[in-house]
Amino acid sequence: MHFRDTREPFALMVAGQLLYVVTSPQDVTDVYKNTRTLTFDEYARDVMKSIGVSDDGITKLWSTPDKSDNRGGLHKALAHAGEDYYREQFLPGDRIEVLWPRVLGLIDSAMQWDQLPQIPGATSMDGVKTVSLLEWNRKVLLESVITAFFGPQLLQIDPQLLLHFAAFDEESWKLTYKYPRMMSKDMYHAKDQLVAAVESWLNLPRDKRPDGAWLIQKLETEASKMEMSTKDLAAMITSLTWVVLSNAYKLSFWMMAYMVFDASLYAAIKVEVEPIVTAGTIKLETRIGECPRLIALFNEVLRLTTASASVRTVESDTPLGDKILRKGGKVLLPFRQLHFNQDIFGSNTGRLEPERFLKNKKLHNSPSFRPFGGGSTYCPGRYVARWEVLTFVALALCRFDGIGLASASTQIFPELDTKKPCLGIMTPIPAQDVRVMVRKKAT
Repeated sequence: MHFRDTREPFALMVAGQLLYVVTSPQDVTDVYKNTRTLTFDEYARDVMKSIGVSDDGITKLWSTPDKSDNRGGLHKALAHAGEDYYREQFLPGDRIEVLWPRVLGLIDSAMQWDQLPQIPGATSMDGVKTVSLLEWNRKVLLESVITAFFGPQLLQIDPQLLLHFAAFDEESWKLTYKYPRMMSKDMYHAKDQLVAAVESWLNLPRDKRPDGAWLIQKLETEASKMEMSTKDLAAMITSLTWVVLSNAYKLSFWMMAYMVFDASLYAAIKVEVEPIVTAGTIKLETRIGECPRLIALFNEVLRLTTASASVRTVESDTPLGDKILRKGGKVLLPFRQLHFNQDIFGSNTGRLEPERFLKNKKLHNSPSFRPFGGGSTYCPGRYVARWEVLTFVALALCRFDGIGLASASTQIFPELDTKKPCLGIMTPIPAQDVRVMVRKKAT
């Protein structure tokens, strides 16, 4: 840790940009509280523009309506109103009670024996399928959420959408770091395919895509009042979809990986969740949310695998503790540094120890545990992400007769790809996916 682990903020000059790195829990809390001089807008504009929103679209998104605007009561810029819509869609309330049952039903249908995506060419035995653990998680959770959000039409428009998303997501850090197109052609091509698919979906008559989520329909309605182009709206929706899709499947992958490499952990979690799954899937997310060992594993894997960060722009000179952050600088809040704070999590912060969350019931509320950020950008999607992951894990353990390593003697536990910049949950190092054998449950 820098400066003998004092967790004092420090400054770096990176490519001509002054960057303040903040790792103290109290300083992080203070940064999140300050929404007046430490803002998120510049970063959000950069992301929207990188995804493909035009200069005209950016202007319209951040323009504050005046009394002459025909926006049906919209009193703030659509970029900021969109944040409100995002919260309304994903935080507990009427909107999520419509959306989540769709997601749950789709995950339930996908977690059946005949839906398992066997690795092409893998040795097949009666009642046993060999599966890529990462691809299994990605296929089930991405298809379920995409279909719940857009209905079946988006995947019908582009049957290769999951492949395009995987290719984009794997290299999406280059978008944030503003790599030129010529240096990341595959990532930009995949991104363009995603935007094009959403644009084609938006060009369908609304009665041909009746299952669009409330958030999508609301953004479409407000954007049309501003005469925003369909392509700009498609890019905006793609950026939101990217956030929604990019982390849950990785987290469930790591939870499953830890269990298939640790038979006692696998058995303990299965014993805990099996009676709940056997009772049916109605309100499954609520009932499995009361399983202490499962939740402890969820939190511990979040702690170990999260590498995201929050970014703020310093709009005017701002005190932070006994330091002054200068106007024009950027503030970086790296969550991984918080999650490895030995004063909070103990000396073995690099090891999986779910028991730390069982021993300290308040640990998940610590200011040092920030897997979903905080402040005005505290992720509203955290509820759905948690429900997705817990549902996948519970059904995987209970719907099949067993899940074990396909090559127990040669497979190694995958390493986190810490060398690649990451915007959320880290992936395993390439070529270190986990191959598992899934056994069909006797009927």
